[in-house]
Amino acid sequence: MNKYTPHIVSQEEGLFFSIPLYQRLFEWGEEQITLLLDDLYAAYKRNPNAAYYIGMLTAKETGKCKELVDGQQRFTVMMLLGIHFGWNEFLQVNNEPRLQFTARDEDKQYLKAKIQGIDSKEKNDKMEKGLDYMSSHLKKGLKLDESEEKQFGEYIFNHLTFFISQLPEEYSPQELNTYFERMNTSGKALENYEILKVDVIRRLHTTNKEQYTLLWNAVSIMEKMILRKHHKESLDVLRGRYQKAIFDIIINKNIENSFEKPKTKFDVEEDDDADDGIDDKMEPASIGEIEENEENPFKIIKRRTDEHALLTFPEFLLQVLYICLDMDIEEKEVGGEVIEGINTTEFFDVRKLCNTFDWAFNKRGLDATEFMQKLGLYRLLTDYYIIRMNDEDEEPYPFVLYKDDESGKMKVRMFLSMLYSASSAMTYYMWMPELLKYLEENFSNTRSLSLSSEEYLKKMKEIDDKWHPKTEVCESVLTYKTIDRYWFWRIDYYLWEHRDLFFSKDDVKVVEKYVFRRNRSIEHIAPQHPKEEYGDNTRFNWNNEEQQGVEQKRDCLGNMVMISSGQNSSLTNSCFEVKRVVMERYASGKGNGTVESLKMLYVYSKYKEWSIKNIDDHQKFSMKFLESTYEDDPRKWKEFAQNVNE
Repeated sequence: MNKYTPHIVSQEEGLFFSIPLYQRLFEWGEEQITLLLDDLYAAYKRNPNAAYYIGMLTAKETGKCKELVDGQQRFTVMMLLGIHFGWNEFLQVNNEPRLQFTARDEDKQYLKAKIQGIDSKEKNDKMEKGLDYMSSHLKKGLKLDESEEKQFGEYIFNHLTFFISQLPEEYSPQELNTYFERMNTSGKALENYEILKVDVIRRLHTTNKEQYTLLWNAVSIMEKMILRKHHKESLDVLRGRYQKAIFDIIINKNIENSFEKPKTKFDVEEDDDADDGIDDKMEPASIGEIEENEENPFKIIKRRTDEHALLTFPEFLLQVLYICLDMDIEEKEVGGEVIEGINTTEFFDVRKLCNTFDWAFNKRGLDATEFMQKLGLYRLLTDYYIIRMNDEDEEPYPFVLYKDDESGKMKVRMFLSMLYSASSAMTYYMWMPELLKYLEENFSNTRSLSLSSEEYLKKMKEIDDKWHPKTEVCESVLTYKTIDRYWFWRIDYYLWEHRDLFFSKDDVKVVEKYVFRRNRSIEHIAPQHPKEEYGDNTRFNWNNEEQQGVEQKRDCLGNMVMISSGQNSSLTNSCFEVKRVVMERYASGKGNGTVESLKMLYVYSKYKEWSIKNIDDHQKFSMKFLESTYEDDPRKWKEFAQNVNE
């Protein structure tokens, strides 16, 4: 697998590329071309010396040409860029275009004429329009003057980077055609982590790169647990295999026998696993043995699997990298030398994955071998201790391997669900890395995967409280315009944990079925815009200047809950009584929705009507409740609940 730029290509006189007959014609339009130029320009402005990766091209050596089995659209765009910017040595060798067309003489003549700047009777409308889009966007979209455009062109020439994956020469035309069909019907584009893999494997200081490649491939399939349950294998035996694999990495620094080669089938479709969790079909020996796929590509992409990990693979890569850098990415001084840092937002931006790792290798001395070992280790620990997701309704899966009493496991599961629901790609670092480090240290100390739910939950709460300290429980911050939605999920978790103290026996049954979801819409209990027909315009006259602080009461925590946008829109500006009836139907299971907020369930079960006085009452409760979540003493919780219920 080799690395190329237009500059590198221009230095190799014998390097030609060809587009085979079975490839479709050039199809990129204005949207794709302008998007590429925008992205290139953003990369150029960020760092004019950094590489911009356009991906992996797949080719087969055919005579003096590399036949592009996959990637002809991208390479054609490079040719058009070359025509626009005048990269003559890239575009042709001895008056022959670098890019050839099998049995498409019209396209060849058109391209040759454009390169040489002469008229041609042959014309390719798509390429012609592509050149027009480039010229127009550089001048009108990016507003570059002649000097700036020249500098930008030089950046693209030297830093637009791609890789070539070469297929075996013995592949028959039928096999190549099948491969091409698979790549195109699957809709699978090259991901940035595939580009990163090439760089990481290259940096390994070991001769056993094949094993590390298998490790990367296995870890990347987040839809499946990394060690699969074998036919008729008990969970205890599977747990033992996880323990052995973790032991080998932590104690022996060895990954040799820790991972099974993943079955990919190009990693797009999921086979239907048998109940015993074993794949019955064997991996094809060659591309030609793969059955043709006639399914709509959009259906393949959108098809839901049974489950998946909480994080995507790029997100997981960044969490592991963060741990390997000791969770310290800020600028710092070492021995009088300033070491370049990177801000958190940029570090955890999955779109900048390759740039982030490049910074880690070059500025922080990241060791590729150590990173790969940690990648395998933390994936094993994630499988064992972290919940997974049910794709159908985004319900967090129960643990498969984590072993403890059901009551304790449920608390851990719910707290993890709360953390996940309150997180994003930019905020997983607030809990995931420290939790994985803790799990690693626990195994190192005990040489066992056994961990009590009580200790596990205690550690998670400790991590969470560090990022969301009690000092942040402040009325001036927890208002409609400024509140972090995290606090709604926190309230819901502790209402669930102490459900017997705050709900009736009938409501407890509803609470026990509660599932954390990523609801992001804040609902005002008393509507922001009261309707006259409900009488709310009189009851909640938010514009009445004679009522001191009435606008603040509308937007305080006591008058807010968080639900899904769909449920919110269905309840918009309805009066309390209407909302309460809807909530009762949800709670009874007779309605079309479910209880999406335990705070909302508490409000509608405690209050028969809603008023300014009740808003004040629930505001005091909400603030006191949040303060109590930092209290571990069960007696204090009972005392608080008794005072509320009196």
